Amino acid sequence: MMNRYAELLYWAGRYVERAGNHARLIDINYHMRHELYGQQDREYVWERLVESTGSVARFEELYSNINAGTNELTVLHFLTFERSNNNSIFNCVQQARNNLRTLRQLVPAEIWEVINAFYLWLKDQNVSQVMLQAPHLFYQRVREWATLFSGAVDASMVREQEWDFIQTGKFVERVDNTLRIVNTVHQQIRRESDSESDQYNRTAALLKSVGGFEAFRRQYAANISFEYVLNFMLQSSSFPHSVQYSLDTLVGHINQIGLPNRDYEALDERVSDLVDAMKSVIGPIRSGHVRVEDAALSHLVYLSNQLGGAVSTAFFQNVHVGA
Repeated sequence: MMNRYAELLYWAGRYVERAGNHARLIDINYHMRHELYGQQDREYVWERLVESTGSVARFEELYSNINAGTNELTVLHFLTFERSNNNSIFNCVQQARNNLRTLRQLVPAEIWEVINAFYLWLKDQNVSQVMLQAPHLFYQRVREWATLFSGAVDASMVREQEWDFIQTGKFVERVDNTLRIVNTVHQQIRRESDSESDQYNRTAALLKSVGGFEAFRRQYAANISFEYVLNFMLQSSSFPHSVQYSLDTLVGHINQIGLPNRDYEALDERVSDLVDAMKSVIGPIRSGHVRVEDAALSHLVYLSNQLGGAVSTAFFQNVHVGA
């Protein structure tokens, strides 16, 4: 298998994970918008949702001169269906499908059938239909498709390099998604929250946006403070969306690939350095014992971007993988 194939598998894993992450984030923020933002101007509410996905610059580029501006329909269309937004749910699913179509001889038919059906269903949807059928039902269906894909990968793929490449993409994306959401909510709380109920609602939404509300409650009961949630999302060794868990799993998959190649050895060292740097920032953050500064979380986001770049370029552009 050539390095191009490895890259396609890696990005298929990232794209489907991103689609599921964005669907959950949109769903939670959309349906908790009144609790989160109260009587704030409606335009402000939708701007915060775009901010949570990290796509503000592209949104402003597309819609700043449109009379409709920042509103419910433009934001949901942009995040879900906009063809020129590389991070829209539609584009993520389409790119994953294109990648796996190229690699149909390398992946089980079950995986292709899932991603193809996911794409064909999504292609027939639009924002008007979403509003008619209730956004919650639509985004819940997107999440179900993404989960079905992940389940098909785990159930049908032989535990060889192809599986490790998809899983590497999945957990690189998961680290990035969790850190970006944590950083955004932390900034919003520092900038805007002026009551305990407001902070509680934002913190609960943060947990729900990564599917961690019930898992957190099992460990911390009703103590839903931002400090405890931050510790849980960064350091938990058992919650699948925590940064710690995702980094450990990611390193395991990269080590499992284990290619005897100088380029791979350089990548392995680079990934290890970045993971160690991220853990050195995460380590002191323990249940409110250390004040969390914006700079620390921003640095984690920066390191996460470096990690993704190291894997997707240094590895997949230089390493040839034996069939």
